[in-house]
Amino acid sequence: MTEFEPEHQRLADHYAGLTNGELLDLAARSWELSEAAWEALEEELDRRHLELPVPEPVPQIASLEKRNLVLLRRFLDLHEALLAKGKLESADIPCFLSDDNMVRMDWFISNLLGGVKILVDAEDFAEASRLLNEPAPKELDPEDVE
Repeated sequence: MTEFEPEHQRLADHYAGLTNGELLDLAARSWELSEAAWEALEEELDRRHLELPVPEPVPQIASLEKRNLVLLRRFLDLHEALLAKGKLESADIPCFLSDDNMVRMDWFISNLLGGVKILVDAEDFAEASRLLNEPAPKELDPEDVE
């Protein structure tokens, strides 16, 4: 008895309970099935004397969008980078941290890596830079906060 026989038997039992249409739908998407599943499906199709349908084409993975990210700032401390990221995201400016996981694992190598970097899209650079250059208010008025 091979290690795949229990799986093969389970699949054969499952396929025996499916309708002809359901079996043919599975056979048309053969690229989704494991080898054991395909063998069990073929046996069930043969048992029912069903013709194999023309397989559907394998779906193609769409190419990923390439983004033009630019370096906005470097931070030696992770917490400063996280605060800057939060400020930009609250202004609906998408941004990404680079080397943050390396610094999380060992903060001592931050200087070696050039710190934690914050990256933004090139078209958002000017607005993001302006936001991070704003001075922090000396005092907060509770009435200004919604």
